[in-house]
Amino acid sequence: MKDNAASDRSSGRSVISIGTTTIVLIFVLICLLTFSVLSLVSARANMRLSQKSADRTTAYYEAENKSNDILMQVSDSIEKNLSVSDQETFLEHMHTDLDGTYGITFPNDHTLTWTVPLSRNQYLKAEVLLSFQPFSDGNHYKITCWNTITDYDWGADQSLPLLESDALQDMLTEE
Repeated sequence: MKDNAASDRSSGRSVISIGTTTIVLIFVLICLLTFSVLSLVSARANMRLSQKSADRTTAYYEAENKSNDILMQVSDSIEKNLSVSDQETFLEHMHTDLDGTYGITFPNDHTLTWTVPLSRNQYLKAEVLLSFQPFSDGNHYKITCWNTITDYDWGADQSLPLLESDALQDMLTEE
C-alpha cells in the first residue's frame, strides 16, 4: 500500500486534480448544451416570425392584385361609357354598371369605393373619384385612397386607479 501512495506522489498527480478537471469538463458541457438549446429556441422563434411576415406580405399582395383587377373593371366601364354626352348621364351609367359588383359601393355620385379582405380584421380599402372630363394625367378617375384598414376594436382601458375622496378622508382622520 505504501508503494501505491508513493507512486501517486512520484507521478505528480493527485486524486483532487483529476476530480477538478472532470467537474470543469462537465460544467463546460452543460454550458454548451444550454447555449445550443437557446440557439435552437431562438432559431425556431425567428422562423415562426419570418413565416408570419411572409404570410402577411403574401396576403397583402394578393389583395393588391385583386384590387387592381377591380380597378381595371372600373377603367373598362369608364371607357365603355365615355360615348355619352354629359357628366350626369356618364355617372348614371357608371352606377348602373358597377354598383354592387366586385363589392363596389358609391358613397356619393362621383366617388366609388371597395374593400378587399387581407386577414380576419384587416382590409385593403380603395376609393376612386370619377370624372367625365379627364384629370391632368389623362385618366377619368383619380385614386384618392388605397390603404389598409382594420375593423378590430381593441378597447383601450380608459380607467385610472384614483383614490376616492372618502378613502382620503379616512386616511386623514386616523392620525
